Amino acid sequence: MLFLAVISLFAPFPLWLIESVLPWPFVFEELFKLMMVKQIKGSNILYPIILGVLFSVSETMMYLINFLQLGNFEQLPLRIVLTTTLHVGTYGIMYGLRKYKYGLYLGLLLGILIHWEFNRVV
Repeated sequence: MLFLAVISLFAPFPLWLIESVLPWPFVFEELFKLMMVKQIKGSNILYPIILGVLFSVSETMMYLINFLQLGNFEQLPLRIVLTTTLHVGTYGIMYGLRKYKYGLYLGLLLGILIHWEFNRVV
């Protein structure tokens, strides 16, 4: 689990490079989460929560550069809460559905749709 946690913490950085060429973060981030959920051994609900929080922390660090340039930190706490909720939620959906025959793929589809809507609204 420690290895997955470290990967989840640093994953936004290479994903950011991919997304700068192919601008579909909702697809690539959710595909990454699918690969991570497939590697989880055991059935502890804390795993997707920990992975989602770590992913959100590093992603927020990248967005912190934008906040520094704008000099407006008013939206940062809201961004942290919303982004963490998104990533923990989509990890949790995939994790919860993984025991069903096509559950991971349904979870991926739901994760992509939720993430797309999140990016559109927020």
